Amino acid sequence: MLTLFRRSLPPGLLILGAVACSGPPASASGSVSRSPGRQTASMPAYVDTVDARIVARSVVLCKTTADSVRRLLGEPTRDGLLHGARVMSWTTRLQSPEVFLAVLVDSRGVVADLYFDVPTEVPWVPTDQCSRR
Repeated sequence: MLTLFRRSLPPGLLILGAVACSGPPASASGSVSRSPGRQTASMPAYVDTVDARIVARSVVLCKTTADSVRRLLGEPTRDGLLHGARVMSWTTRLQSPEVFLAVLVDSRGVVADLYFDVPTEVPWVPTDQCSRR
C-alpha cells in the first residue's frame, strides 16, 4: 500500500512524502488520509495535498484499479465517457502550466491507459494498452 502524507511547516513551505508500507491502512475505514481538493464556484476541485507524480508512477497498467487511484487523489475533476470508454481525470496543479492526470478505465475497472503531465500540444488518444497483452 502507498501512504501519502502532508507535514505542516512554516507558511509558504510544504513537504510531500510517500511511504510504502505493508501495515494497516492509514485509517480504520481502510482509506488513505487526505484533505479534499480546493474548490470554489469558479474553479473545479483539484488535488493539492498529494504529489501526483508519485501516484502517476505507482500506477501499473492492467493491474491498478480506478478505485485505488480515486482513494489516493480523491474524487476526479471529470469522470466521463469517450467513445463508450470511461475516462477519469484529476487537475493536479492549477498554476501555469496546469497539470492533469487522466486514466482510461476498462470494463473491469482497471487502468488501461495513463496520461500525466504531457504538454497540451501532444494529443492524448486513450488506447486500451491491456488488449495488446
